[in-house]
Amino acid sequence: MQSLPSKYSLVRWLSISFWIIAIVLGFFHAWADHHYIPNPDGLSYLDIANAYVRGDWQTAINAYWSPLYSWLIALAFGITRPSAYWEFSVLHLLNFAIYIFALGCFSFLIGQLRQFNRNIADYLDRAKLVNLPDWAWPALGYPLFIWSSLYVTPISMVTPDLLVGAFVFLAAGLLLQIRRRRRVFLSFVLLGVVLGFGYLSKSVMFPLSFVLLGVSLFSVGNLWKGFQRVLVAFGVFLLIAGPFIFAISRAKGRMTFGESARLTHSWTVAGISNIHSKGPLAHPPRRIFDTPPIYEFGEPISGTYPLWYDPSYWNEGLASPPNTRAQIGAVVKNLSVYYELLFTNVHYGLLIGFLTLYLVSGRRWMLLRDLARYSDLIIFALVALGAYALVSVNKRYVEAFIVLLWLMLFSGLRLSDTAASKRLMTCAISVLMAMMTLTVVGSSTQEAYLATRNLIAGEDLSTHPHWRVAEGLRQMGVERGDKVAVVGDSFGAFWAHLAGLKIVADITFADAALFWKIDAPQRDQAIEALAKTGAKAIVADRPTLSGENSGGWRRISDTDYYAYMLK
Repeated sequence: MQSLPSKYSLVRWLSISFWIIAIVLGFFHAWADHHYIPNPDGLSYLDIANAYVRGDWQTAINAYWSPLYSWLIALAFGITRPSAYWEFSVLHLLNFAIYIFALGCFSFLIGQLRQFNRNIADYLDRAKLVNLPDWAWPALGYPLFIWSSLYVTPISMVTPDLLVGAFVFLAAGLLLQIRRRRRVFLSFVLLGVVLGFGYLSKSVMFPLSFVLLGVSLFSVGNLWKGFQRVLVAFGVFLLIAGPFIFAISRAKGRMTFGESARLTHSWTVAGISNIHSKGPLAHPPRRIFDTPPIYEFGEPISGTYPLWYDPSYWNEGLASPPNTRAQIGAVVKNLSVYYELLFTNVHYGLLIGFLTLYLVSGRRWMLLRDLARYSDLIIFALVALGAYALVSVNKRYVEAFIVLLWLMLFSGLRLSDTAASKRLMTCAISVLMAMMTLTVVGSSTQEAYLATRNLIAGEDLSTHPHWRVAEGLRQMGVERGDKVAVVGDSFGAFWAHLAGLKIVADITFADAALFWKIDAPQRDQAIEALAKTGAKAIVADRPTLSGENSGGWRRISDTDYYAYMLK
């Protein structure tokens, strides 16, 4: 590899190779099951996007779901005008485009990190130390990004987490650029732009933006100049984030930058149900039957499943009293997720590699001084991880910050300037690169097979249960725009979206068994209560019936779903 012409240096060769691997594997993962959405949040983002496409701004404004991802979905739908059959496929292609954007942002961060580390070459020569070679950053960084984006923050998930990661990487690269004293004023302007769009991707970036602006204050070298430039970045940030903050604050009648953190804290720390919440709520879902509990929520919120289309409306007034024991328990639980993430797959290999190089270096507490050069981004990453630990840790929420932290930790490694140290570094980085590359490529064989099969032979959407349910309901006379009730899993009712239906009442998955156990007269009373909601049919997921057509219930096609037509 070293004998290649200079324009094909090892760094460039590695970067091009990993870009190709990333694009190919990303497409495989995006197209492997392109007619399916694996997460219930996707229903809400799709419904909000469709509201934007219709120009229904009042319905589209939502204090729980951040808007940028829905805007991009709306843009993609506005351009392609997909039928219901192709809607999910367009969404997967959009996720693939976001993945490529995130890859570009990560490449910018890697480039800035390489240049930043070159600037300390003179210091290292005087101290007779060496840090990781230039080629180590693409060798370590790209496989880590691919793994994180395909397996921890899957490209198939209909969430804005990849977008958030892209803006985190872009903001980190800009801060390194500022530290290098390059295009400082423009970099601060761009930092404000990136943080503004980061907030529009996910509201957690609102407080984290202040953390990044705070650490950037000391990056210029002159506190007064730093303060002036931070004010510029903050002004740009408010210019982008302000209109949406104003819109949701006006809708709520109080100042808010988003309701997701507050509600998630109540649900996860206080243990309050995230659906059909109890308490002194302003407008809770209406309980219309006691045994089993039946809730109605047809008005005034739109969406396939109104309860999850705008949880901030139904949970308005929800408060979780301070509970130190519950908070400590939540933190312990969340830290266990970090522990699990650290000791699995790629991250475990990085941990072993980092500890090996650190122990060989013999620098002990001097590592802290070595890491001080990267303290601003380390602080940013740790604050983000700590904030999630207080509320709720999902691996896909925090992966971008963990990737950033790994890059900073490896940047702080210093070994003595000897041939043996350089050989050890080369060996360690090569092993880590090979391990991560083989892991991401080897783990993608199923996706590669499915995507290739779909491209060659095509994929019939009728093979998907939710599409068969939607088609089966249409054949039973349920039309687009009709209302339905659900016994079972309303969260994952993708069939309702495909059929253009609105769920207006439900018996939750936890209470569904009770519905089938009660005697026939009581069940008829429950059905009568559901009929009064205006639902045209009741759809049940895997009920316990003695026969396919028992008691008026009809099996939908050859699926595990049944329907009861209401008069």
